[in-house]
Amino acid sequence: MYAPFFAADSRVDLVYQDEDGFHRVQVKTSVLRGDVVYFRSCSNTNNVRRDYRGEADLIGVYSPELEQVFLVPVDEAPGRGGHLRLTPARNGQAKGVRWAKDYLIAPLQTEA
Repeated sequence: MYAPFFAADSRVDLVYQDEDGFHRVQVKTSVLRGDVVYFRSCSNTNNVRRDYRGEADLIGVYSPELEQVFLVPVDEAPGRGGHLRLTPARNGQAKGVRWAKDYLIAPLQTEA
């Protein structure tokens, strides 16, 4: 059982358990910019930016436009903001691209 003993500006929003143990998650809402899901991978409190390395294991990225959720390991996210690409880049670049499909946990189920 996990009880939220943390303040609103805590470094961890939720914890889940699977066969590998417990995982600390910081949840972020994303913005869809063309074919890219953009999310912040740091906090900005009193104009001080701090990433989540060592304090959270994953960044849970929610895309309201796509109604999808992605789990990005903190160690794979850039210090300030990350991009998850939905389609190939126009210039054909593939090296270093974080594909959204690789981090997608499941489409959200909506009521019909």
